Amino acid sequence: MAQKTRDVIAALLTEKLRVVTKFPDVVTDTGRNIDDLIDGTAVFPGGFGLWRGSSFYGALPEYFPEAPIMFIGHNFDSQDGFKNSQERGGESQLAHSFWGVLLRYIQVAGISPNDCFFTNALMGLKPGSATGSMPSTDDFKSQCHEFLGIQIRIVKPRLIIALGGDASKRVKKLKLPGTWHKAMHPSAREFKPLVTREDLIKLEGNKIKDFIQEAKSNLI
Repeated sequence: MAQKTRDVIAALLTEKLRVVTKFPDVVTDTGRNIDDLIDGTAVFPGGFGLWRGSSFYGALPEYFPEAPIMFIGHNFDSQDGFKNSQERGGESQLAHSFWGVLLRYIQVAGISPNDCFFTNALMGLKPGSATGSMPSTDDFKSQCHEFLGIQIRIVKPRLIIALGGDASKRVKKLKLPGTWHKAMHPSAREFKPLVTREDLIKLEGNKIKDFIQEAKSNLI
């Protein structure tokens, strides 16, 4: 039975608040309730984690996708980046941005962004630039690890795509069945040279396509 989107996101936020309590001093939370989230296409926990179209302030789907493909990055954004996305009603979707490359992955893989949930392994917002490592402590990483397992139980994805090495390490620690795949992070420096970007995107997208075709009968 289809679940209302707001009910699923509310459940995720409630569990996040319960489990992830020991943020490093310089890391801030993205919000305590739905009204604090970015009102447009944006990855969880800064946004709803659902595709809401290419326009800012896109409509929120009434129903959460059933058994979606779950894309997991390492951490969400910086404090300034989150504020900017709140003000404009969504994250940037320029061709060279995280979303620009990710959407090309999805297109090449032959799936719909409406059938996906986009999230992160580490919660919170880092200071300074969105690039670089997230300030962490053992307690914080342990709590985020626990919450990542909870995210998967709530979302009930049929497949998981871990974006980048850091996210892959955290997904691997969950010891899930063999229904997850490591893909290059859409913001990886390997995508910077314009002359090779599209070929590399197609290569990664086709790897995702092959993984989905091989694992389509498996459920997490």
